[in-house]
Amino acid sequence: LGVPTQSAARAVAIMKASATALIGETNSPASGGKRFRKMETTQGDCSALVAEAGAYFDRVIGAVA
Repeated sequence: LGVPTQSAARAVAIMKASATALIGETNSPASGGKRFRKMETTQGDCSALVAEAGAYFDRVIGAVA
């Protein structure tokens, strides 16, 4: 589509950081600014889910590069 692979990989890396922060609830008003959004979720250990989601993003980055 005319998008340089380096730019596409960087965009996916940014999406990975955002998604893992939301899943792991490590997002904060300081990092989110005006767009900070805290969603109601069940409390618990989501480290396995964060790792799995991160692995999927890494596979996409590998496929793009």
